[in-house]
Amino acid sequence: MGLSYAPEYIWTDHFVERANDRFGIKEEQLPKWISKQINSLTPYDSSEGQIPEKRKYITDSGIIFVCDTIDHKFITCYEANDWIADGKKITIHDNNVDLFKQEVEKLSRKYYLKDTKEMLLSVRDHLTEFNQIAEKLMTGRVSQQNFELISKFIDEFHAVRAAVRVIETKRNDFKQ
Repeated sequence: MGLSYAPEYIWTDHFVERANDRFGIKEEQLPKWISKQINSLTPYDSSEGQIPEKRKYITDSGIIFVCDTIDHKFITCYEANDWIADGKKITIHDNNVDLFKQEVEKLSRKYYLKDTKEMLLSVRDHLTEFNQIAEKLMTGRVSQQNFELISKFIDEFHAVRAAVRVIETKRNDFKQ
């Protein structure tokens, strides 16, 4: 993808040693492993000054290949590591996975809140009525008319409770 003539590249002895040390790739497995990796090679822009003929490329799985683009050789390979704010060392791939999970969680919370809002709006009249009846019962006199409000109060409570149960059930739908 990003490295021209990559299938024609050969590897140095140093590359073989590093692939074995760092990734457990034996020399007989190397051709197959490299062919899988080169399909996703893209130029790696590092802050270090690079020698023009020695370039770094990164795979989708977060492995950096240092290549000699003049002699068409793989010089070395290593895991791409970034240092993040709290001092943990993680790979770029792990960081991307974490960012993806955070985005999914953010979207999940957003749509759960949206569903909750829609459900509450659908029972808005019941909530208002429930609140008004509760106020009348708490502040009103003890009378037959207020006694009859208890039945209506219970009916409104059940309507609101049903909506809350739906909201609660949907919370489990949005959990990871």
